Amino acid sequence: MAWRDYFPVAALMAAALFFIADLGADLRFGGESTAHLIVEGCVFLLAIAALAHEIRRVLRLQRTLSRERERLRRLSGELYAVIRQAFDGWGLSTSEADVAILLLKGLSMREIAELRGVQEKTVRSQAASVYAKSGHAGRHELAAHFIGDLIASGD
Repeated sequence: MAWRDYFPVAALMAAALFFIADLGADLRFGGESTAHLIVEGCVFLLAIAALAHEIRRVLRLQRTLSRERERLRRLSGELYAVIRQAFDGWGLSTSEADVAILLLKGLSMREIAELRGVQEKTVRSQAASVYAKSGHAGRHELAAHFIGDLIASGD
């Protein structure tokens, strides 16, 4: 979480510390009216209540963020399984499947060639084979094949 998520907590802690110190000084040295002490005490209690509320809010946000990260990790794994199942159905070789994954990730032909330690011509040939076996005209249609399923399932 970003620092701005903790700023209200820090500000309320500072306010609570100020009011407790001021209230303590007023009680110790005297000279303040009872009404003044009651007002400072009430403001201190309000600051503590707001602080407790903000701490609960931040903790709730952290739990929600943790759940959403886990959900995203699970969905990412499920998407990967669906993609691999499609690759198997299309009869892609291991090399073709590797190239297809990298194409879906958005890497260029040159980047894929460098990453795999092969010639760019080899990658282009494997990509053409992926498109032919999958029945898609190119990278965009290949990606749309999987994205379309995600969008349709979200309705």
